[in-house]
Amino acid sequence: MIFLAIFILGIGALRAAEPTKEPTAIKRILDVQGRGLVNIGTCLGEMARVFPIQKKDHPKAWPATYFFYAFGDTLLRLGSGVNDVAILPFYVNAVKDSTPITQRLDLPEYVWTKEQ
Repeated sequence: MIFLAIFILGIGALRAAEPTKEPTAIKRILDVQGRGLVNIGTCLGEMARVFPIQKKDHPKAWPATYFFYAFGDTLLRLGSGVNDVAILPFYVNAVKDSTPITQRLDLPEYVWTKEQ
């Protein structure tokens, strides 16, 4: 009787949770390509995003470091966008990983997103 009571209570708890619906393959591809197009279009925004970060991190040396970080982050965001548009859609559904290159290299997903 105790086993049956525990078993029945467990079933009720499992059925109470609402299952999450996974997006379709086409939706995942379109999301990744949309993110890539936005990153390609806003890659020059890295010039403005890097300025306050460099000024805060390197208060005296920021004039020497700003250009290299801004140029590097701009190219990184552009490369991530091209990867999202041209390459990632071919394997995003097989791997189930749609993390952009920018997040793997400690940049926010979009230019306007706050730094982590």
